[in-house]
Amino acid sequence: MKKETVLEILSLTAGYGEKNIIEDLSFTLERGEIFCLAGESGSGKSTVLKALISSPEIQLKSGEIRLEGTELSSLSLKKRHKLCTRKMGMVFQSPGAAFNPIRPYGKQFIETLKSHGIYEKASFMRQVRDAFEKVDLKDAEKLLSECPYMLSGGMNQRMALALAMLSGQEILLCDEPTSALDATIQLQVAQELKKLRDESGISQIIVTHNLAMAGFLADRIGIMYQGRLIELGTADEILNHPRHDYVKSLIAAIPKLGGTL
Repeated sequence: MKKETVLEILSLTAGYGEKNIIEDLSFTLERGEIFCLAGESGSGKSTVLKALISSPEIQLKSGEIRLEGTELSSLSLKKRHKLCTRKMGMVFQSPGAAFNPIRPYGKQFIETLKSHGIYEKASFMRQVRDAFEKVDLKDAEKLLSECPYMLSGGMNQRMALALAMLSGQEILLCDEPTSALDATIQLQVAQELKKLRDESGISQIIVTHNLAMAGFLADRIGIMYQGRLIELGTADEILNHPRHDYVKSLIAAIPKLGGTL
């Protein structure tokens, strides 16, 4: 079966002001694929995600970002932001970053859907229940009445995933989505991300410094070093047959592949 490319990054150079953080970056994301960007802190991984969602502090210096065939730099900033937020959702490292901690989830869900122009009162609860079921959340009415500070980090991450699905977003951009959680909850959230790929066909770019986690999640892995993508391959190729000396050193530092994430 021929793969469908939903996102293309071609020779992208971007940064903050005059300083380039990522340089000459190229990779693709296929429909229903989990692609992990891995590397040390400061390698430019999170900047890639900010460039993809057209974060205003990021300057695109050269190269192209094509979202389902549309070249984003050809659009005005307003149109680019509108398209990106309609197609791509962000899941942050800290679950609390996605929500106001003291406002009920229900109000925040409704406000988000209204901002996308897709809120329909008559079908809202049915859609919520469907989304919650996909990320193993029960009792939708009770959860919507609660505030983020009342729930665990793992539950907040599931709520963020459910909101992304409700918003109709086809691509999830996840910035260290499990690193703020304890090991048991990390595994549960990772399993939910794989479930979203397998059952809903949602494409994902996951930034992580944890190569064991990348190996568990990813169809393909890209390794970043000093703002450049230095190796790209399937999870098996990267973890079991690395070519670059830096990647070999990262693999050697993993305590135990296949063990606790």
